[in-house]
Amino acid sequence: MFVNSGSLPHLLPPAAYTDADWFARERAEIFERQWQPFCLADQVAKDGAQFAGEVLGVPVVVFNRGGRLYALKNVCAHRHSQIVPGGAQCGSTLRCQIHGWEYDESGSLAKMTDGRSFKGFKVGGTCLASYRAQQAGPLVFVNLDSRAPSFEESLGGFAEEFGRFYQDLRHISTWQMETPVNWKVIVENAVESYHVPMVHPNTFQDYRPEELHDHHLAPTYSRYGDLLPYESEKGLESLGFRVYTRLLIRQPTFKRFTHVHVYPNHLLYFGDIFRAFNSVEPLGPERSRITFYNFVPRRIHWGLAGRMLQDLSMVVFLKMGRRILQEDVDRWPPVQKGLRHATSPGVLSCREERVFGIQRYVAEQLGMPVPSLEPERSPSDQSPVAMR
Repeated sequence: MFVNSGSLPHLLPPAAYTDADWFARERAEIFERQWQPFCLADQVAKDGAQFAGEVLGVPVVVFNRGGRLYALKNVCAHRHSQIVPGGAQCGSTLRCQIHGWEYDESGSLAKMTDGRSFKGFKVGGTCLASYRAQQAGPLVFVNLDSRAPSFEESLGGFAEEFGRFYQDLRHISTWQMETPVNWKVIVENAVESYHVPMVHPNTFQDYRPEELHDHHLAPTYSRYGDLLPYESEKGLESLGFRVYTRLLIRQPTFKRFTHVHVYPNHLLYFGDIFRAFNSVEPLGPERSRITFYNFVPRRIHWGLAGRMLQDLSMVVFLKMGRRILQEDVDRWPPVQKGLRHATSPGVLSCREERVFGIQRYVAEQLGMPVPSLEPERSPSDQSPVAMR
């Protein structure tokens, strides 16, 4: 069931999707306090492993020293080169690729090549900015704000479920793409089904009736659960899914999938056969990067034969996923263009109430007034949670 039964206000103005000053506020007051996925845990699992990338455009390197993860700004204090190139590598020291300056795990300068030519320079106090790095499930997350709550605290009531469903997984692929739209265009599209008949007529075909939706709106996340299990349907697709799941997966539930939006920018999909963690990184007022981490359960039946069947099925599954994604991607630029010229405030249906959830979160983080809504349902309705 939906939480609400009527229309909802569109809380954010069009400028929230196009304006540079608005974007700067979101970055400073929301994103720089959030944990962002950085790399696969397997990429820095061994002592000496390093991985260099970006967090909100900031060059960062995460490395393993004695089983502990450290994160430093990947910019040398000498002449500001990136210390190590992007991607995964291994080394006993963090050594600049240009002039060889070396840093320890605290970010302090440990060694200078040809130190005599720097006579008068005081090495002490030369230090790289350090950040917090934490492994959670199959991923490593980085937070640029030392005062921010832990990763588990940031998940709120979803923390226990994340720990249960995102453990003991095998990575099968990572996708990444950039697109010329605001990050909210992407996440709002992902959390509502109202667009399905128009955008996905040949894949999803139509949206489900309300009674097959399990909507939950919480302060730090929203959730959609599909209440129609495969075992209640007839046809070859449903039969094939049940046979495949029963053959491979330990303790299957036969539920289609659950979709969770952890505010502000993480989208999680999970079911018996597949787990995905998608992150939408804001690069500018009208530019975003999306990273898709795709996993399957590691514990399956039938050993090598089971893994081969699992890999083959994922080829088909991910091909369909890319097709659905492309259907959405093609529609994002027209939405972004329309937002540049919009004059009306907009409106949301109860089917789009998860859009209201993320808009309310953004508004609250930026100190905007937010209306207090209660679901318009009778006590007999089994609505999962009220918006308060």
